[in-house]
Amino acid sequence: MALSVLTPAFERSKKLAIQKSSSAILKLVPELRPTPGQQATDRLFYSLVSAILALGLLGLLGINILLGNDAVKVRELKIAAIKVNEEREEALRKVALLSTSEALAERAISLGMIPSSSPTFLDISEPIPLEPEKVAKDKP
Repeated sequence: MALSVLTPAFERSKKLAIQKSSSAILKLVPELRPTPGQQATDRLFYSLVSAILALGLLGLLGINILLGNDAVKVRELKIAAIKVNEEREEALRKVALLSTSEALAERAISLGMIPSSSPTFLDISEPIPLEPEKVAKDKP
């Protein structure tokens, strides 16, 4: 008996094994054919896409409005900061005018101070020794 006699049996069993294994694998995946009445219509699909698009556009509009409000607030803050800086500079100019030597001299004279004709200066670079009698009198 030759082995060639058994070849058709092997081929049939091979085909059966392939068919049964492929049908077992396909049974794991649900049937993709829609059942009548449950099929999604084009109208439903288009309305869903339109709703998503409309919500996205409304979201973008809301974000744009919020950003616009923030831009207005930032502009108002910048204007307020500029005003504060201008007031500060004006105050510094007034202080500079009031602290000039001429202005200080006029203010001192108006308060009743008399200009000194012979100014004396303190020299604190050399210590002056105190007399022992003064030290003893100062201490109680």
